[in-house]
Amino acid sequence: MKSIYFIPSNRNIERCLTSYIKEIAFAQKEYGIQIPVVVPETNDKDFVAHNKHVIDQLQKEYPGTEILHLTTDKQEVYFNLLLEAEDPQFKRVFLAQHTDYGNCMNKLFLMTCSLGGDALHRRDSDTRLIFDELDAKELYPIEIELEYLGKKVSECSNITIHTDDTSVVNREIWVVGSNYYGEWNLDVRDFARVSFDPIYKLYELLGFPKESVKEICDTAFQLDQHFAQTEKLTLVTSVNDGLNPDCGNVAVYKLHEKLPNLPGRNTAAADYFAFDTATALGVPSVHHTREVFHEYKKDEFQLQNKMKYWEGVSKFADYFNSYMSIYNNDLNTTFVPDRQELISNDIIQGIKSYVSGFSKADIGERIERINRIANEVLIPFNEQYAQVGSYIVDHSDQLVKEANEEYEFHVKLIERWGDLIQRAKEIDLRKIIGQSSVVNK
Repeated sequence: MKSIYFIPSNRNIERCLTSYIKEIAFAQKEYGIQIPVVVPETNDKDFVAHNKHVIDQLQKEYPGTEILHLTTDKQEVYFNLLLEAEDPQFKRVFLAQHTDYGNCMNKLFLMTCSLGGDALHRRDSDTRLIFDELDAKELYPIEIELEYLGKKVSECSNITIHTDDTSVVNREIWVVGSNYYGEWNLDVRDFARVSFDPIYKLYELLGFPKESVKEICDTAFQLDQHFAQTEKLTLVTSVNDGLNPDCGNVAVYKLHEKLPNLPGRNTAAADYFAFDTATALGVPSVHHTREVFHEYKKDEFQLQNKMKYWEGVSKFADYFNSYMSIYNNDLNTTFVPDRQELISNDIIQGIKSYVSGFSKADIGERIERINRIANEVLIPFNEQYAQVGSYIVDHSDQLVKEANEEYEFHVKLIERWGDLIQRAKEIDLRKIIGQSSVVNK
């Protein structure tokens, strides 16, 4: 298996890359393999020049490791070539420089194919190896990823399995990952310091099962975190079991060639679509306990940033409540447990049919849900968050309309994904980046 290691960037990557280059060096020494490191930039802001300097210095320090810097101008060349036969909307989406979590992951999926990879590892630019931040053993997530990715569950005797579906043991593991330690995945610390009640209410409105909300939140959001290093592997069997890996500490095999995520401007967690759908289909995913450190954000209230952030949360509420109809359906049974292909073309067409109905759902009900986040969570909290809540109420109808356009594009993307993957395999991204390949031939 040939894999590619990605660190998508929207910031200064010095601390991040200096940390993770050690993980690559470990993998190369331990397994005798070469794994290229790719840094795709999200935009062309000032930090990109500094990132190039960091990459150049680390390339000298680690001459046996291929480090590829994929700036936005090189991405433009790549996507113009990849998408030349597609509707112009495809280029607008893939070349946009605004925050788009689903689109970011889709780019990595395609780039993996254009770099000759069968699998990808992803670490986010606001994370680092845990032992670089805490008193912890020198353990690397990539070790677990390389050991288990692509193996059948039956070949892995030390995985904890909580499911009655015996057919799962004969399937390949397509996702291996873990979580973050440090900054929470959802920016709700201001609320937690006062009361968890607004957080519980928010999670209900986001679409999580009411009976599970308290346990999910109490586990995910701990004001007094205590680091405990453990070694445990668990099979992920549900979208709501709390074991789904974070997108910034994960490895993927084959799945990236089957399903694209939802591209959505500022839509939080849209990059989990492929993972969640695969889990609902019974595709084996393994959760391990080698977390990475998630950088703490500055503890200050900036109104414009909060407005943008809660736009993303509001759009996630619409996305998750819509797409949860896929995850709540027993897709594994619907599409035959003992099927020969885990995700066949018939299954993809079935999923596309689900998605095609989301933009047609009642707009009034969806606007009301977003307004409830503002009126029941944000506005009552304090004057600052009341400003954010008022902004969300004023824009809730626009957010739903924008979401509809994105759902409709997702249908097109699912339809074209197989052809895009094949096209990506025919493109040599290294030539575009301008560096000759010394590995992975």
